[in-house]
Amino acid sequence: MKNKSIKKWAIAVFSIFTMIGIVSCVGIKNQIKQHTGGKTEIVDASLFNPITSPIAIINVNVLSPDCSEMIDSTTVLIKDGLIESVAKNVTIPEGFVEVDGRGQFLLPGFIDTHMHLQRSKNDLLLYLANGVTSVAELFGQERHLNWREAAKNGALSPNIFVSTRKLGSQKGLMPKIRSWFGARANYTTLKQAQKAVKAYKQKGYDAIKLSSFLNSEIYKALVDEAQKQDIQAIGHVSSNVGLERFYTSGQSQLAHVEEVVKNLQKCFGGVNSKNAEEFLKYVEEQADSISVKIRDNNIVVSSTLWLMESIPRQMFQCEQFVKEIPLEYANPGQVEGSKKAKGWLPDNNHYENVEVLKDPEWKRLSEIYWNTYVKAIHIVTKSMIKNKVILLAGTDANTAGTVPGFSLHDEFVSLNNVGMSNAQVLRSTTSDAAKWMKMNTGNIEKGYQADLVLLSKNPLEDISNTQSIESVITNGKLLNRKELDKMLQAVKEANNSSRKVSIDEFLD
Repeated sequence: MKNKSIKKWAIAVFSIFTMIGIVSCVGIKNQIKQHTGGKTEIVDASLFNPITSPIAIINVNVLSPDCSEMIDSTTVLIKDGLIESVAKNVTIPEGFVEVDGRGQFLLPGFIDTHMHLQRSKNDLLLYLANGVTSVAELFGQERHLNWREAAKNGALSPNIFVSTRKLGSQKGLMPKIRSWFGARANYTTLKQAQKAVKAYKQKGYDAIKLSSFLNSEIYKALVDEAQKQDIQAIGHVSSNVGLERFYTSGQSQLAHVEEVVKNLQKCFGGVNSKNAEEFLKYVEEQADSISVKIRDNNIVVSSTLWLMESIPRQMFQCEQFVKEIPLEYANPGQVEGSKKAKGWLPDNNHYENVEVLKDPEWKRLSEIYWNTYVKAIHIVTKSMIKNKVILLAGTDANTAGTVPGFSLHDEFVSLNNVGMSNAQVLRSTTSDAAKWMKMNTGNIEKGYQADLVLLSKNPLEDISNTQSIESVITNGKLLNRKELDKMLQAVKEANNSSRKVSIDEFLD
């Protein structure tokens, strides 16, 4: 009888703990779903009415293939989603809808080479409304593969490049548990790593993404297998791998300029208020050599510069910062955060450390560190520009403060301020970006997919003119300003109906 009682007691305890575990898992998953936009009201894309018939844009200024000039008085014919002709003195075929582009400027649609869609399809509309006709999702899930296929089949959406989520090599129970909830996937043997790459290739991912938490052995196995499977290896550079191994590894893309600075920090031995100027001199000394090696090994770099510049402001001036971004369009789940993840608002911002702000000396030292960090990123970026590294405009959108679509125009200004010419900025978000993503877009030439943006002002004169959007053409479908405004309003209304926290105090 005693043994039976013990057995019943053990079963009861096990059942209780199992139930607690299930409830906890459900609670965590619900919070993650809320935080990533899975509970935000979704806008019905059928509300919008693009022109779908053949289109002739006449008398328009067209950006040249090298992005250096505008070619005036041009006619562009678009049919069946493709550019059929780019020429002067064209006879318009019967059945084409004419769009008068007199005094306007036609560019390839913009491309954000580093962003995160999370769970809300509303972000796809934000990209289109901001002239962004192609995006690279760099923490992809299978739902994003489905969205990519829907876009190919005619859904109102940018083109989507999808990488895997981050891949690491951490061991232990906690990394495994975190992976169950969508965090990085970890592989601890060569066989596991090789098998994973094959599986990702079969599922249709465009790239595998390497995390900062990789040992050199698993890193090499992942990159080598990616080359065998003809799938790009992109992402971060683990400090366990280091820059010297990275250059010739076969990794084809670096997800942030910041990755170089992080590795230089480790080589330097750390940065603090006493050695900040010395560190910057060290970065100056190393930058050109690093840039040349990246260039010579045909590695492209996604910029994410504006986000890095915003971090000190989010940390130390968060209330003012959030008033200056189009917060009403950002997904409310992202903005509000949850018990498991911080959001964007003051006192709960992902980058803000409230305890640091309470201590004047700690705040002073932290400001020195972060300002030094941003200066180092500027040094490396300027070196990459000078040494002709292929820099691609990327935002890390949906990271705190970076509003999808809108943030790409902020990135253009940051790149311009650090030394990129207007033409270079435009190449970084059109032809160079499309080439890396292996997409038939990014140029206004016969045979290219008709992903275009029509502006009222010339961005070669002022890069902020990329915001003067009159119409967007995505896969041959034209959305005029009225439809784009309807999109923005619909997203704003969906967000407002899904909010748990008011943002009125942060809006003009």
